[in-house]
Amino acid sequence: MPRIAQPAGSEGSEEPIALLGSLVKAAVLRYLRSNPDVTAGPICDALELGASTIKPILDELAAAGLVIADPPPVEGQSRRGIWIKYRVNDEAVTDLYLRLGMAIGEF
Repeated sequence: MPRIAQPAGSEGSEEPIALLGSLVKAAVLRYLRSNPDVTAGPICDALELGASTIKPILDELAAAGLVIADPPPVEGQSRRGIWIKYRVNDEAVTDLYLRLGMAIGEF
C-alpha cells in the first residue's frame, strides 16, 4: 500500500488541513460563527443535512478544540436526553486559520 505523499516544505500543514478539510466542517463553523449557542437541530436544518452527518462532525470539531460543547462531554457518561449547545472557539479557529495560511504561503 503506498504511503500518503508528503511534499517538501509541508511540515506542520497536515493537522490544519485535516481538521478543516471538508465543506461540511467549514459550513458548521460558518453557521456557528453567526449563530452561537445552538443545538445540533438548527445546524442540521440550516445546512439541510441529517443529524447522522452533523453530530459526528460536531464531536470531531469539539475534540479538536474548534467548537465548544456546553455541557462538555464526560467520558463514559451518556448524553442522551441532554440538550447540548455549541459555539465556535474563536481563538482556536483563528490559530488554525493562521497555520493553514502559513501552510499555503499566505503568511
